[in-house]
Amino acid sequence: MEDWLPIASSYKDRMNQNSSERIMIVGRDVTSSYLLQRFVRKSARQVFAAIHSDDVLSLARCEKPVAIVLEVDAPENVGWHMLRTLKSDPETKQIPVMVCSWLDESARGVAEGADVYLRMPFLYEEFGTALAALLTKEDNGENH
Repeated sequence: MEDWLPIASSYKDRMNQNSSERIMIVGRDVTSSYLLQRFVRKSARQVFAAIHSDDVLSLARCEKPVAIVLEVDAPENVGWHMLRTLKSDPETKQIPVMVCSWLDESARGVAEGADVYLRMPFLYEEFGTALAALLTKEDNGENH
């Protein structure tokens, strides 16, 4: 039985529109990104997943997601490299990226190009709020 909390009411309408827009989830492996995928699906968005060993840049160029949720799990992880690569590529730099990490490195995340940094563990409501903020940045053209 699932006991999911609804997204805060101020974001509910924002999250339910444009349900055909896809969000890319990038985790260190399929298992680690499972919860992130469920949270995105619960927000009425379509999701497609990749893992760190995939060619994330090519996938982002091809699929053109409205946002990317990127798991970063170690100080010198490939996730940081992916973030820098995505934000330095002319075709993907405008895609907003939310970094989700166990690390307390939000300043580094923003400096490396993250539009939103969310420290794990977090609740669905926190994720929903951060995702809505990320998508609002994308709509307003406020991302890097």
